[in-house]
Amino acid sequence: MISYRVTSILIGLVIFLLIVRLVRQGRLQERHSILWFIMAIVIVVLAVFPPILNKMARFFGISYAPNLLLLMGLGILLVQNLYLFLHTSRHEANIRELTQQVALINRLVEELSEREGKVNPSEKRSPP
Repeated sequence: MISYRVTSILIGLVIFLLIVRLVRQGRLQERHSILWFIMAIVIVVLAVFPPILNKMARFFGISYAPNLLLLMGLGILLVQNLYLFLHTSRHEANIRELTQQVALINRLVEELSEREGKVNPSEKRSPP
């Protein structure tokens, strides 16, 4: 049976290598990869030096130290999920505002074109 130390080291290294690969391919921005790198390094360090993990587990009242790794991972993922929701919400608001501005600009262009007689009202383009 493989110990939690070996499993944790492997998981940390796989996460680290996967994040490096995603950043190199341009599929993950550097600013979003920092938290993942930190998480991978912390997992490896805590797996290599179990007394640190044991002391931290005792401090938080957790009797089985590997459960602390799971709790820490869950906490990091929850924080990252919150960050992504905030990021998405901000972008949705920006997209909504930009869409409204484009609609207003299109309306103004149509009105100006009609005033100048360049476009007949029957030849109006439908909005995309």
